[in-house]
Amino acid sequence: MKNYVIVIGLLVIFGCSENKSKSEVEPNFKLTQDTVVIDPIGGIINLKDGLNSPELSKDGKYLYHYTDGEARFDKINLDNLELEETLQFEKEGPNGMGSYIGGYALTAGNQLMIWSYGLNALFDQGGQKVRDLKLTKIAQELQGSEIFPLRLMEHPTDTNRIFGLYVKWQDYQYFMMKFDLEIESYEKVPLPETEKLHEFRMDIQHNGRPAGGFGPKPRLTNFQDKIVLTNSAYNEAYVYDIPLDSLYLISWSSELTGNQNEYKLPKTVELDQAGEHSRKYMEAINFMEPKWDPVSQRYIRLSYKTKFGEELNEFGEAEETGAEVFLTVLDKSLNIIKETFLDRYEKRPPPHFFIDNKIWLYENIADELGFVRITVD
Repeated sequence: MKNYVIVIGLLVIFGCSENKSKSEVEPNFKLTQDTVVIDPIGGIINLKDGLNSPELSKDGKYLYHYTDGEARFDKINLDNLELEETLQFEKEGPNGMGSYIGGYALTAGNQLMIWSYGLNALFDQGGQKVRDLKLTKIAQELQGSEIFPLRLMEHPTDTNRIFGLYVKWQDYQYFMMKFDLEIESYEKVPLPETEKLHEFRMDIQHNGRPAGGFGPKPRLTNFQDKIVLTNSAYNEAYVYDIPLDSLYLISWSSELTGNQNEYKLPKTVELDQAGEHSRKYMEAINFMEPKWDPVSQRYIRLSYKTKFGEELNEFGEAEETGAEVFLTVLDKSLNIIKETFLDRYEKRPPPHFFIDNKIWLYENIADELGFVRITVD
């Protein structure tokens, strides 16, 4: 019978330090822009929710698009600009992934790691469940609906090790988990720098009763041997260096924008006033997660300020009319190389990725999947 090894508590070997990186404004930044459309080859790419949860294969040749509620993934060939295959999964049964999922990621072996409440498993591209990760069995404190996995990722060289970013809904506490599937153990890594996100948390009520909330949350992205956590409110990143087993904070300094969102959201607001406050938050600077290009060995990070008009939509919300968008280029150590204002791209940036010096920004073109591509030279 296998012995269970449970490790709970803080990682005392982690050192938390802070690095600062300043920007260099580049007046002669060479950028070119074009637009492409994906050929569905007789199929249909469902864009009811836009480009929903896009994921790149490790070699950057394929884009995966999840159709929410339909248990299917579109596999798009980025070299040929066409829909190569639709991967149909099951909702129920031994290979079931459910009707709705929390998220998914591509592994180095081109399997799909899918997670949600009560689900964390690997599937092959034929929809067969090839491994139940059993994360909530290994760490029983994750069971139930109070804690949710925001992101899971595979260790870059060891398929028996999994990293996860989790949130505890009751107090919006964020933490990272390190799992060893072979010996069925885990370590819980606190993220104290995320506590300041509570300053931007706005609880929404309706007639005095809870009706949701608004505010930034950490986003986990992984690049080779680093896990990078960013958020929309601060121009900084929490970086976990996997080989060194160390955690540190990088603060970036921009010459073009502020380095944090300056709008102070109220702690509690009635539902009919929530839209006004969320709009003012979006009008201030918002930062997106960095994107890695394995070809140029650089990152890009977009930030933006949304513009709104006076007219209201059917929900009583101000309509977006555009945005000011900024581009930051960083080296592989996450130091800023240069930054610029994107004067030819005037909308809030949608889901995007960065491959072979090109930023691919999702665009719905006559109900077909398209991309505005910005080449960064």
